[in-house]
Amino acid sequence: MNKKTDPFTRTPGIAGKAYIDNGVADEIINSFCDEDSSKFIYKITGLRGSGKSVEYSKVIRTLKERKDWLVYTLSASGEAVATLISKLSMERFVDSKASKTEISSTTTVEGNVLFAKGNEAINIKQAFQEDEHFFSNEAILSGMIAKANKKGYKVLVGIDDISKTKEMVKLLSMIGSMILEGLKIYLVVTGLAENIEEFSSEKNLTFFKRADSKEIKSLNKFDIKYMYEKLLGIDSNEAKRLEEMTKGYAYAYQVLGSLYFGKQDRETVEDIIPDFERILFRDSYELIWKSLTPGEKDMIRCIFRSENGRTDKIKALMNKASNYSMYRHRLINKHIVNADSRGYLTIDLPYFDKYIEIWGDE
Repeated sequence: MNKKTDPFTRTPGIAGKAYIDNGVADEIINSFCDEDSSKFIYKITGLRGSGKSVEYSKVIRTLKERKDWLVYTLSASGEAVATLISKLSMERFVDSKASKTEISSTTTVEGNVLFAKGNEAINIKQAFQEDEHFFSNEAILSGMIAKANKKGYKVLVGIDDISKTKEMVKLLSMIGSMILEGLKIYLVVTGLAENIEEFSSEKNLTFFKRADSKEIKSLNKFDIKYMYEKLLGIDSNEAKRLEEMTKGYAYAYQVLGSLYFGKQDRETVEDIIPDFERILFRDSYELIWKSLTPGEKDMIRCIFRSENGRTDKIKALMNKASNYSMYRHRLINKHIVNADSRGYLTIDLPYFDKYIEIWGDE
């Protein structure tokens, strides 16, 4: 194989030639573009490294290319409302200039001028400008979206890795109000399930809580095998072996593919495993582990110690078996634990058990 450029990437939101389509982005795009659809908001959730940002980016890039869409991405930690107003104000159809009125007079007058009377030659110049305090940001934003709609544009707001802040609550509340007004404004966000759930405590964000949520699950094993064969130029058996090592975890798929692509001809798969582990541990598992509570960590240790993940064995190993149901629910909701097989819990992250063995007690 004549190697040129590595087709795999670890850059968040970018999948490149190694992209495996799971249909999530296309479903969102088709829904937003369907005039008969009543869905204006989508939340993309999943584990760190599952590919949330990749699907988000596909939605953003695809709709940006369409002439009837205005697409604005916002920082999850910035001044979202002010930034959105600023971006909209740059559009040609929005008149952001303050209106001014000029009056000339020959006399110099200090203080407030109520009126000018008489035939004297005058040369007074006074500017009357709209007072921004008469207009709220919500009114300004709503007016801009209405103008965009009248010009035939739909407006999409995108926020990657959303988390609850006062500014973000304010923006979501405004978007919900505009949707109820009948304005064509759409929202797509990505985020960890626990971060998105924090918005549930806000009474005026019920619409956001009930909006469609699309979970990014494991990549299809047949697609992974096919892409490894295609991009790495390896045979079916070798591709299958690599696929099994990833356990369907999107970040692992990209990392392992990149390491294999860059390995020397004399090197084997075993030679790149140490780097594979190191990158997963450092860039993904460390963040996942630190985000868990002591009780959740205890349950994960027990899942691995139980060997086959049988629920009765897990309960027997837990410090407090009475908390089993609570922690099971939390870890499933965080997309760490898989409970598809009745009576069993599994964790589909390659070498995560080894990470726990080495670093799990810190």
